[in-house]
Amino acid sequence: MIRIFLFTLLGIFLAGCTTITSPVTAYTLTPASSTTNRTLTPQSLLSLKLAGTQTAPSLSGKALLYLTDHQEVGTYLYSRWNDAPNMMIDRVLLAALDDAQLFSTLVPKTSISNTDLLLESTLSSFYHRIHEDKTSDAHIDITYVLIDSKTKKTLASQRFIITSPAASMDAIGGVAALKDATHTLSRQCTAWINIAMKENKWIK
Repeated sequence: MIRIFLFTLLGIFLAGCTTITSPVTAYTLTPASSTTNRTLTPQSLLSLKLAGTQTAPSLSGKALLYLTDHQEVGTYLYSRWNDAPNMMIDRVLLAALDDAQLFSTLVPKTSISNTDLLLESTLSSFYHRIHEDKTSDAHIDITYVLIDSKTKKTLASQRFIITSPAASMDAIGGVAALKDATHTLSRQCTAWINIAMKENKWIK
């Protein structure tokens, strides 16, 4: 009887251990610090709306994903994003455009306002890439299209492939590298829009 009782207690203990899980850490991507003197006036009278970055279902969730050289995709079990990557990218870019003060008005996709220009985008890759040589990096592949809201004509388009080395091959290293890559993307996209506006003489 005592032996049965002890086995029962042991079984309950082991069952309890199997239900213990590690806490999940959530990460986010925040805009870079503003460096612009906010007393400056916008460089154009145009308004721009971010249509919202479209992406595949596999990249539209909050999972923190890694990609191997064999194109195998995995998920970090105890790490995730606080929001979907495409939404975080949009927020970082919106802040960068506001900092550059290229437009008189900037609105997110949730706004019902009509604007002069529309910026559409498609995210194809947002991974922490793990390489066989024991190195890793962030990899972002995204295409932006600048559209005239009235005529629906494409005014310019640009594909950006951004990589940034990671300091480690774990989730923490991947997050830091993807943060750097996202900030690089926002700077390059802002510069591209600035050039497109100058070429079309929309900017003073």
